[in-house]
Amino acid sequence: MIQRMYAEIQQQTDKHSVTELCSIYGVSRSGYYKWLKRQGKPNRYELSQQVLDAYVRDIHAHHPMMGYRSIRDMLTLQFGLAVSDPSVFKSMRRQHIYGYSHRGKYKLSGSGLTHSRYPNLLNRDFKADAPMQKIVTDVTYIKHHGKWHYLAAFLDLYNNEILEWEISDTFDNLLVMRPAERLLKRTESTERQVLFHSDQGVQYSSAGYCNLLTQYNVLQSMSRAGIPRDNAVMESFWGRFKDTLRKHFLYWERDDLHDVIAECVHYFNFVRPVRKLNGKPPVLFRSELVA
Repeated sequence: MIQRMYAEIQQQTDKHSVTELCSIYGVSRSGYYKWLKRQGKPNRYELSQQVLDAYVRDIHAHHPMMGYRSIRDMLTLQFGLAVSDPSVFKSMRRQHIYGYSHRGKYKLSGSGLTHSRYPNLLNRDFKADAPMQKIVTDVTYIKHHGKWHYLAAFLDLYNNEILEWEISDTFDNLLVMRPAERLLKRTESTERQVLFHSDQGVQYSSAGYCNLLTQYNVLQSMSRAGIPRDNAVMESFWGRFKDTLRKHFLYWERDDLHDVIAECVHYFNFVRPVRKLNGKPPVLFRSELVA
């Protein structure tokens, strides 16, 4: 609005004096002359927005999946820039930059029956006060070069860190037992009892897996049948993980699926900021806690 007033004053200076026009428009003479002197040059605010746009473009080029919240966290994490979410959102709009929005699944319904041996001890309490306190797990499917592969992962609810994972083209009990055993060996020094939560899948209900957890004194918890919200954090993670695997890492162009999965896990653990962790990646958040 002020800029438009200054432009109108400039157009009428041949008919009236600057003092008279500034009085009519309710602006100061010094402000008008300052505008006249820097006409065509960006002011401090415009320069700051140009700098912000450059940073946002750089982060988007390296992390095309990220929305404005994640980009804002990366600006703070990598460059120490203190900017607001709306500022980053407007910068992305100016440059026609868009993150990837995950599409939600259709609402599912099931019997809601509790497992006969293992009740839902987690009971949708997804908050953990310390590392290795509550761990959720699930198996997802990935098609690569015309063949189905199965990916099992164990996620710490404390900081959303993927603690262990296993990829296989065979859908058997070893798919979950191998990563579970590697993880449990790391929990031996943990004084508190660890809780493992899963759905009622055949691998998690198998005698081998259940006996393994019993051997390490683990509390086993299971979602109710057909109620994916009982394991909502893990279900949500798989959606983001597979979107990133497809859109960012272009996994179908790679020959070795194991390697690209490892890169994606590293990205989620060490690079991607998480808002609930004060905008820090999971491993950095945990390591700072230990320090």
